Amino acid sequence: MSLHALLKGWVYKLWYPMRGLRFSAGPNFRVHGSLTVRGPGTVTFGRDVTIGMHVTPYTHHRDAIIRVGDHCFLNGTRFGCQQHIEIGRDCIIGDARIMDTNFHSTRADRWRDDAPVVTRPVHVASNVWIGAQSGILPGSEIGENSVVGFGAVCSGLFPADVVIAGNPAVVLRLIEPA
Repeated sequence: MSLHALLKGWVYKLWYPMRGLRFSAGPNFRVHGSLTVRGPGTVTFGRDVTIGMHVTPYTHHRDAIIRVGDHCFLNGTRFGCQQHIEIGRDCIIGDARIMDTNFHSTRADRWRDDAPVVTRPVHVASNVWIGAQSGILPGSEIGENSVVGFGAVCSGLFPADVVIAGNPAVVLRLIEPA
């Protein structure tokens, strides 16, 4: 375990709350890359979370919650959260984008202030591996032990124990039990 990464984690755990951000991380929080927390919401990392590359959990509403479970590895992951993003324990998440909102309306009148914007919670279950350049879109649920392949764009519900790939993402096959 790298002492330098533990010290960086300790500094982030002190620095962000001191600046008024609602950020917390459990014991053994390690940062090998960098972490930029922004927004008025709450960001909570569990025990033994490791950060690689540049990770950006951004909240866009005071009630927004990003929660990452114990023993997760985030490697360049970018979050955009208006409501709720939940990551289970033991996950590996690459340089992916996870968003619970479209940020803009998809209707033709998108420039109007009252144009509706889709916002739905995202849930990634335990022991999920999300590959680089993947997109996890509003309302998506990824089942336990699943693997999301490189560049997959997930929208909707995906069962446990499957390999998911493509744009739009589909289930390719079951994962063999250990």
